[in-house]
Amino acid sequence: MAGRLQHILRVASAEFVNRGYADASVSRIAADAGVSKKTIYARYPNKDALLMAVAGELATSVYDVVMTAMGGAADGEPEEVLTAFGTAIATNWATPETIGVYRLFVAEAVRFPQLGSMYREIMARFRSALADYLREQCDAGTLHIVDVDAASHQFGMLAYGDIRERRLLGETVTEDDIVETVRQTVDVFLRGYSTTDPAGVHVGPSIAE
Repeated sequence: MAGRLQHILRVASAEFVNRGYADASVSRIAADAGVSKKTIYARYPNKDALLMAVAGELATSVYDVVMTAMGGAADGEPEEVLTAFGTAIATNWATPETIGVYRLFVAEAVRFPQLGSMYREIMARFRSALADYLREQCDAGTLHIVDVDAASHQFGMLAYGDIRERRLLGETVTEDDIVETVRQTVDVFLRGYSTTDPAGVHVGPSIAE
């Protein structure tokens, strides 16, 4: 049963992302998934409920992909961890699937405020994960950051803000673009918050205030 539901959600996801809520058809979703409309409605009473289920599944998938990608570097030095996190999240934003999901959330958030809340929650989880690491580094004396939550937000916007905008406008983003954007992001971030300069000389306090 779980496998069938996952299949239905994948098919419904493509339908909503490609056609939007208004033009999405439960009949077409059922046909493409190889099930009856009755099967879908037995689990999701209406198209609204199906959209919410799809959005939740997509948001969780994006979060899992990014966190898995950076997981291997979670105990490393700031440059390594920040590069892994920045690369994972920027790469994810460059994919057609993620941009499609983002467009769906933005387009339908007024009609379905839950989508806006869902988006805010998933982005807060990203920032919280990074903030926890930054806090650990402040405690270890490698970084000096007064507001780790604000710093986490700043890092994310530097790492993926321009890439997301370019993809929204239909522009191509290459792997080299991502590598260079993340490199610049990490460099700027560490120049602002590291307790040592590029030559390894201690330059400031080591404990977050």
